[in-house]
Amino acid sequence: MSVSGRVVVPAQETGGYQIPSLGYRILVAALRLIPSFFLLVALPVAALTFVNSRGIALPISIFEVEAWGLVLLALGTARYISKPTRAYGPLSVAVSLMALLYLLYALTLSPYRLVIPGGSASVAAGYSMFLELAMVVPAIGIVVGLLITFEDARSPKERLPFDFPA
Repeated sequence: MSVSGRVVVPAQETGGYQIPSLGYRILVAALRLIPSFFLLVALPVAALTFVNSRGIALPISIFEVEAWGLVLLALGTARYISKPTRAYGPLSVAVSLMALLYLLYALTLSPYRLVIPGGSASVAAGYSMFLELAMVVPAIGIVVGLLITFEDARSPKERLPFDFPA
């Protein structure tokens, strides 16, 4: 485009970026942590506690669900806060790897045999195919995290205009 003999470059083509402050990233990470805590820790623990109070054997201990959930929350929060840094790629790999390991652990618990308390009847539920399909997501996350790590090593600030446009 030309205006009075000058070339005008649209703003999105200049490659500028504006990284939010550390305080803002921590605030947003904390706000994201609230619903994530309910989905990864509070609701599963409440469901398992309810089932356990009815005398039904649990497929996984409540402590394990809390531990895996808290580790995933901590790594996910650290990943969000470190997004403009070179640690983002390795933390993405760590989050995805932990999610994959959690699903692999849950896969070892399949099939679950539910024995009705006070009776001789039981029901077996296999969920291994669902978990195998769910493992695709963290596996792709590991590949993406590795690509981000390599890209940040090659050209450290190249992704910043896309992640934090001005």
